[in-house]
Amino acid sequence: MITRHSLFSLAIATAAVPAAACQTTESDSVLTSGMYAQISATATGTGETTVAATLYLGDPSKLNFIDLEGDDQLIAHHEGQSKVMSESILLNIVSHTATFPADNEGDTFEVEFQRAVDAGAPSTLVSLPAPFTLGTVPPNVSRAAAFGVNWTGPSLTPGDRMRWSAEGQCIELAGGAITGDPGSVTVPANTFKKKAGDNVPDSCQVKVTVTRERDGDLDRAYGKGGTALGFQARSVTYTSTP
Repeated sequence: MITRHSLFSLAIATAAVPAAACQTTESDSVLTSGMYAQISATATGTGETTVAATLYLGDPSKLNFIDLEGDDQLIAHHEGQSKVMSESILLNIVSHTATFPADNEGDTFEVEFQRAVDAGAPSTLVSLPAPFTLGTVPPNVSRAAAFGVNWTGPSLTPGDRMRWSAEGQCIELAGGAITGDPGSVTVPANTFKKKAGDNVPDSCQVKVTVTRERDGDLDRAYGKGGTALGFQARSVTYTSTP
């Protein structure tokens, strides 16, 4: 079952799937009751928030993406400003985005699915958690040593959550939940594992991302369910060595 915590995991996994594994279905052949929706608003500290939406035919693990056709459109709203979300199709992966110049805690974004075949999904709401700033990390860290990063900023609002994730060319994907808001997270030595394969380099750039997430309110018209989440995400990079 897809849980509220698996949005990033599914996105990362999808990006690594061969194009032949993904399918697209035209929206005019599917009622909203047959769709699963992933809707998010993500701020990264640049002063902007990207609102994103991905629609699936049924179970999202089947990787059958909805391609909007005809009068169907996703519209993002924020403080009186409305934007038709731009559709992007890459290797049969369909996504929709719109960007707004706002990234404060509590900034709220509404995603409307407007269509003629049925009533669509008029209102999915997501709002942002509190922002934060990551500290610096060493330029090189051995996988045989512990890795840590700290952050400063407003305290985590009750009900919001924190997570960390790491990705790089030479390591296996890694990540986990952070309990509360301790101001730092330390990953034990040997947590990061080198990827298997003859052509995998011993060292590479690794991006570690710390995320605050807040549950939104998904429109119930999406009959197969989905996720609605607001994110504040901050990243640091370093070179991972043996």
